[in-house]
Amino acid sequence: MLTKADKWLIVVLVIFALSGIGLNIYYISGESSHARSVVITVDGQITKTFPLRQGYAGEFRIGGYNGFNVVEYKDGRVRIKEADCPDQICVQSGWISIPPQQIVCLPYRVVVKVISDNSTDVDDIVR
Repeated sequence: MLTKADKWLIVVLVIFALSGIGLNIYYISGESSHARSVVITVDGQITKTFPLRQGYAGEFRIGGYNGFNVVEYKDGRVRIKEADCPDQICVQSGWISIPPQQIVCLPYRVVVKVISDNSTDVDDIVR
């Protein structure tokens, strides 16, 4: 049987859990309304940058270290649609749209990363 203190503890924990969910939803919806871009690097060198927004769609082919990747973007999302790498992990990663999500094709050294165009984003804090 639950005591009065147990009931209060459960109520407090539920409130904390719901507030955490609320903050997460607020963060995700806030990020999706900001301007975003995609940066694609091959072997550490930036090869393509483009805005990620609704109504902007297309695809292109990128040559990697020894192979190729086909990058598709539409409706504010981006993915690697096709690749000739052996493991296909980059293709299986699916769509990304929220900074700092990224897709990495390790065999061909290709990184597709969603970044925020706002300069207030904190990437690292070092003390």
